[in-house]
Amino acid sequence: MGLIAEVLLLVTAVAISGTVQSQNSNDERQNRSGNALVFHLMEQLYNMKFDIAAQKKQIEALQNRESGTAGQHKAPPPGWPYIENVKFKSPFEETPTVTYGLFLLDSLHNTNVRISTTVTAVTKTGFRVQISPWDDTRLYGARISWMACGK
Repeated sequence: MGLIAEVLLLVTAVAISGTVQSQNSNDERQNRSGNALVFHLMEQLYNMKFDIAAQKKQIEALQNRESGTAGQHKAPPPGWPYIENVKFKSPFEETPTVTYGLFLLDSLHNTNVRISTTVTAVTKTGFRVQISPWDDTRLYGARISWMACGK
């Protein structure tokens, strides 16, 4: 039995119990406040049903995700810029959101470190990564970690 069905059953049992108790009681005010509480709980439960449905849709959308890494790390220093066209294992239904971050950076110790990472051309089937140093930066390696989420 689902969680909502169990809670509905519990609320119904409480309502019946409250009704029986209030019938045995001579205090009409107690009866009305008990029924109001039961109806309030049932209304809240009914509204939760729609919240749960919306959250379920959000979770299902996030279940379609893929992640990976891109970049290079070599000695002697490789050529830059580094460009990679990443292909998803299976296409998304809609263009996903791609999030990424630099997780490796190896440069010559006596030069400035200047680097740019970009993710462009995001489609349902993949995207393009470019890692570029500039000026006197001498890179041995730079890598990003990425994650694509969507439908």
